[in-house]
Amino acid sequence: MKKSLRPLALIPMIAGVIAIGSPAYAGSYNGTCESSNGGEICLYDNVTGAGHDINNSGQIIGPLYDTLYSKPDFTGSTYYGTSRLVDNTFESAWNRDPDTAVKMFTNQNYTGSSISTPAGNSSSFITGWSSVCFTSNVSCP
Repeated sequence: MKKSLRPLALIPMIAGVIAIGSPAYAGSYNGTCESSNGGEICLYDNVTGAGHDINNSGQIIGPLYDTLYSKPDFTGSTYYGTSRLVDNTFESAWNRDPDTAVKMFTNQNYTGSSISTPAGNSSSFITGWSSVCFTSNVSCP
């Protein structure tokens, strides 16, 4: 008895239609600093100088932590694709949200000293930050 392979031939076509029809969304912690759907805050570990590539027009470089969400603490959080912990190690930030500022705090739960990175801007600073929040978050002081 001969089995038909036609039903199996439809699987790649169906998968292709599903993939083409799926919209692209910013994904928190996917290793890419994105600005769609509200935008992410992207935190960088120091690589050269203050987290900027001095040979590439000031582009922010280094291990990346990207998130769409406010983070009251970074306990257990690591830079994408590494085992390096984020807490108290990031030295630059890129706020990809086009409308909302982000605050960085020296202590967990949005306490301690703070600095702000305006919407769509980047900042370089000295390590020592333990929480970040989008100013649109009701918990953000």
